[in-house]
Amino acid sequence: MDPWIAQLKKEYKTDPLPDFVNDIEGITYSFSDQSLTIPTWKSKFLHTGRTVPFSFHPISDAKQGHAILMHDLNHGCEGILLTWDKTPNLDTLFEGIHFEHLQTVVSLRKEVDITAPLAWMNVNKPSRFSLETELESVPESHPQLAYLISGFNAYSGGCNAAQELAYLAFRLDQFLMKNSPRPISIELGIGENTVVELSKFIAIDWLIQALLEKHQHFPEIKLRCKSGWRNKSSVQANDNQIRQTMEAICGIISGVHELCITPYDFAYSTKEDLFVRRMALNTFHILENEAQLNLENFSFEKSPIIQHHAQFLCNKVWSMTQNVSEASFESNLLSEMAQTHQIRSSKRVQTQLNAQSGEQQFRELPGIFGKKAIYFQNFIP
Repeated sequence: MDPWIAQLKKEYKTDPLPDFVNDIEGITYSFSDQSLTIPTWKSKFLHTGRTVPFSFHPISDAKQGHAILMHDLNHGCEGILLTWDKTPNLDTLFEGIHFEHLQTVVSLRKEVDITAPLAWMNVNKPSRFSLETELESVPESHPQLAYLISGFNAYSGGCNAAQELAYLAFRLDQFLMKNSPRPISIELGIGENTVVELSKFIAIDWLIQALLEKHQHFPEIKLRCKSGWRNKSSVQANDNQIRQTMEAICGIISGVHELCITPYDFAYSTKEDLFVRRMALNTFHILENEAQLNLENFSFEKSPIIQHHAQFLCNKVWSMTQNVSEASFESNLLSEMAQTHQIRSSKRVQTQLNAQSGEQQFRELPGIFGKKAIYFQNFIP
């Protein structure tokens, strides 16, 4: 410890060493904190098996959606994650698809009717096919219908790691009170800061364990992470590739059950770019088959700095979510999000491109509490 601190002082040319401060994430610590051993829980929901790659398919037209599905399947896709605002013709969408050879998840917001997909599932009985919804209550005849808690929508809305975790933990806490037999799908976004993101995955594992023990209810829980569009640019394709690859590395070594690498241009493209879709698929293939990162024994949990960050996140989330009403939680979280947005804005420097005209090109995508996703494109920190 002492030689390490001495070397840091030499490299930083300062004594004492300044505290590390990340005001966007709300984290402050001294360098010596990183070497402290802290009590931790053994992970139960990470590294339980091989992470399965998924391709992302927001469906608006059944025929076009079918063509894109077939494209991805022909390029080595193992899983498909679908969503829509209005149910398409499912016979057309799924024509000729052999569900026994891939994993299929249909993930729907609570505003989307689930009657038609449930009816189609009852008639066709596709194997390895699951439906999840943000609806808290469903008919008792469908206990297999998973309850979706989308932290990805919080991430897309500009939340930092603690705010995204707080949203997930509060929703999970509220649902566990129902003692429902339904399985639960928890979805996280992958942000820009790799250390914080890896800590976020450890923290959600610990928080889930704490909440299950609190309620003495232990449903099946699946963790999925999804790369997004919050930090992608409409004009910097090479930067997008680097960001997407770093996020994919973070996602795959996190040990979640499912990893969805989305096409980076989804938020602003007017038509499907098949090259961008292949790039998303091949990113995972390279990391798994060439870099061999998708290994069950790969673990970063013993890193002191990861543990330190994870404990910080858990403590903060617990204080934000316990013994508060839904109305006060929503109000407090929106207030914190606004402060985080303001900090982000103060740190941006406009590039030569006009940022306002760039942002106007982006689609309106869902955030949380009825808000929309936000973007930081065409800016550099």
